Amino acid sequence: MRALVFSCLTAAIPGLLLATARAEGPRFQAQEIDPHVGNVCYALAVADVNGDGKPDVVAASEDAVVWYENPSWTRRDIVRGLTERDNVCIQPLDIDGDGRIDFALGAGWRPPDTKRAGTLQWLGRDASGAWKVHPIAYDEPSLHRLRWGDVKGSGKPQLVVAPLQGRGTKGPDWGQGRGSRVLVLDIPADPTSKDWPAEVADDALHTVHNLQILDLDGDRRNEVVLAAWEGVFRLDRGGDGRWTRTKLGDGNQQASPNKGASEIKVGRTAAGTPYIATIEPWHGFQVVAYTPPAQGGQPWDRKVLAEPLAWGHAVWCANLDDDPDDELIIGQRDPNPAGSPGPRGPGLYVFDITPGSSPIAFTRHTVDDGGMACEDALAADLDGDGRPDLIAGGRATHNVKVYWNRKP
Repeated sequence: MRALVFSCLTAAIPGLLLATARAEGPRFQAQEIDPHVGNVCYALAVADVNGDGKPDVVAASEDAVVWYENPSWTRRDIVRGLTERDNVCIQPLDIDGDGRIDFALGAGWRPPDTKRAGTLQWLGRDASGAWKVHPIAYDEPSLHRLRWGDVKGSGKPQLVVAPLQGRGTKGPDWGQGRGSRVLVLDIPADPTSKDWPAEVADDALHTVHNLQILDLDGDRRNEVVLAAWEGVFRLDRGGDGRWTRTKLGDGNQQASPNKGASEIKVGRTAAGTPYIATIEPWHGFQVVAYTPPAQGGQPWDRKVLAEPLAWGHAVWCANLDDDPDDELIIGQRDPNPAGSPGPRGPGLYVFDITPGSSPIAFTRHTVDDGGMACEDALAADLDGDGRPDLIAGGRATHNVKVYWNRKP
């Protein structure tokens, strides 16, 4: 990807462009679609909520789930005050098969409480279109992340749910005590039943901060790739129903007090080779990329791309331009210490693979420096021009922004 240009668009001054790099390559134009979604924008999703064929933006805050209608970005409530505070994770799927999008939602987020269970539910619409909250039985503390994906090879999606901490664990050494119980839930014949069949994918790892479901090893079956206190792992379910855990990397075990890896996503190089992007250690200060070792086997090769990056808290991979590589999108939640090299932050950055580099190398480009205390971020083509746009939600900035990927 060539040099990036960032520009800013506000409601008060439509069309205002503030270029901060050379005028070649993709151009990001920022539009704040909500200056205050809540105290924290915990999680984002993209889904066609109203069935008009256009992807809408969905945000979960401490006491509400809202959606922004494409293209006016008018905000509407899905639920407000109907779930246990705080709503922390959300993923879309047509759960009940009525042709309309629904949402799995995790709530009751109250760290560092590792005794009381969080709440798991899904949000769907009745015949009149009114949103309803359907509880799902769940008894794990610190519910933190969930994803849809077919990890059983059944041809149907399952809900993979991961708590951050195991029951009864305590800091600062979050690597001791019970592990986080990663559960795989099947949608029952009657999705409104609170009893969803579940199995344990893993219960030995600690501080499981995020996960992704995809076919990483090319066996045509999905795996769970996750980041934990102990490092980076792949969870596989065999044809016999047994789960195996493979360690791909250690994460950062030298840092203190936090260790391991945090956010995680998988991208692809121009050759189709996967790379795993993480923030390290947990809630850490390093942007890291892992690539498969040249001789095969484990662990994967680890490369630090940037530091410091105070409280990195969002990772996404997407092909943002005309080359075949996936770029790496990184969100930063806090400002770096004064005098640190690079952008001060908080903000949003794109890391672009250097063509032909071996070992893999990236160049960082600043998309937003100071206007987004990023809690979550993702990429999706919102305007149908074939180029993924960036969407980010803030903690200290309380906002939701779209960064339009403009062709130069």
